[in-house]
Amino acid sequence: MIKRLLVLMMVLAIGTSGVFAAGSGKSFAVGAQTGYPLGGALTFKVEQLPCVFAANFYSRYGKSDIGVTADWWIGNYPITGPWGWYYGVGVFGGVEIYNDNDNSKDYFGAVFGPRIFIGTNVVLLDDFLEIFLQGGWGPTFCISNTGFAPDFARPIVELGFRFWF
Repeated sequence: MIKRLLVLMMVLAIGTSGVFAAGSGKSFAVGAQTGYPLGGALTFKVEQLPCVFAANFYSRYGKSDIGVTADWWIGNYPITGPWGWYYGVGVFGGVEIYNDNDNSKDYFGAVFGPRIFIGTNVVLLDDFLEIFLQGGWGPTFCISNTGFAPDFARPIVELGFRFWF
């Protein structure tokens, strides 16, 4: 099921790239990322917007999250040559499922929260390939069938790549 969902997200991201890339120059990027919490994401960026979007699937400690993120780069600065760094804020939302073997703690809920991050990236191959690493903090708030549950100990570490078109 998870593999099918990831394949579907990839097909949708690549299939819609022509809509966003219409025009001149490299106006659209699509790629993938992994990190902590454990999982993966399809990521894309429209050059005209300050946002980087991702469709995520993460799994940790018996919980599974499926959601989306939107990150706004406040600053994006060169270090040297193709290497740079950036920082920003963002938001995320999705669903979280916890499946306990004895069914005493199973729940399903909506998750949402802010993100703050700092990252570094390298743009290679005539601005076609971007490789990035970012870290930050994203406290989570979950409203579920068991009530309200904040999680303030939620680090973010993401490593990925994007192809620019």
